[in-house]
Amino acid sequence: MARRGSGLRTAIKVVKAIDRANKQAARESQRRQKARERAHAQALREHEREVREAQRELQRQSRLNKSAAKQAFKDAVANAAEEYQERCEERAALRKQFIQEVLK
Repeated sequence: MARRGSGLRTAIKVVKAIDRANKQAARESQRRQKARERAHAQALREHEREVREAQRELQRQSRLNKSAAKQAFKDAVANAAEEYQERCEERAALRKQFIQEVLK
């Protein structure tokens, strides 16, 4: 004949199954939390990288603008020097012409 138990073994099996399910649920929850943290950290790193890249671009534009302004100033100085030299040559030519007219 089959032995009849008091149901204690069945109750223990049910408790163990519930315990295993709770542990599994806790592990899954922890995995999901870690995945969220990783995704958040990755998004944060990506944002920081974009900010650094934007700052580098601003600095590069600033340097280019400064360089362009410097070059424009140098060009303006060179043009002014050329014009001054031309005026000096024209005045020298006029002086020579005036002296030649006076000497005639």
